[in-house]
Amino acid sequence: MPISLPTCPMPTDYTVLLRDFGTVLTPFLGGPEQRINRVGTRFGLKLEMPPLDIEDGGMVYLSRLLQGRLSTVILPWPLLDFDPGTPGAPLVSANVASGTSIPLKGLTAGYQAKEGQFFSIIHSGRRYVYMFTAAGTASAGGNLTASIFPMLRTPLSTNDVVEIAQPMIEGLVLPGDELSWQIGLDNARAFAFSVMEAA
Repeated sequence: MPISLPTCPMPTDYTVLLRDFGTVLTPFLGGPEQRINRVGTRFGLKLEMPPLDIEDGGMVYLSRLLQGRLSTVILPWPLLDFDPGTPGAPLVSANVASGTSIPLKGLTAGYQAKEGQFFSIIHSGRRYVYMFTAAGTASAGGNLTASIFPMLRTPLSTNDVVEIAQPMIEGLVLPGDELSWQIGLDNARAFAFSVMEAA
């Protein structure tokens, strides 16, 4: 069961991470390079938190982070000053096996998806973060075929939920690295950690 990280206070700094499983083949005799795309490219976040004392949730935050080493954690994808508007209740409108586009339904009529806008999809209980790679406008019936990055990492099913108003990232806390925190003389905990999508 994924662990929800507290949303208050908010991190003081975000760094977006991209784990790319593709590669570039470089011929040793000077021929043209070739890009090889592979399924599995995914996102992550590096976060810095303000110092948290016990009364302000420092113990709870630490507890959730440590639990996230054994499970996955969920937290909001940072939208910052971007307003996603009122997208409605979007869903995947048909089964999709793979590729870089998805059919959506349930959008507010005329909703405009922006190039570079992030969203998440829930499939089989797990969240996946994607980005729209082209602007698009929902039809009067709330339908839109959206171009996305990266390539789909899992087949999608009809009626999978699409989170546009507030995307969420689900992943592992600092996979493969140590997790540490600083305790100040005022007993406040200072955290800096990364969350990387696990699938």
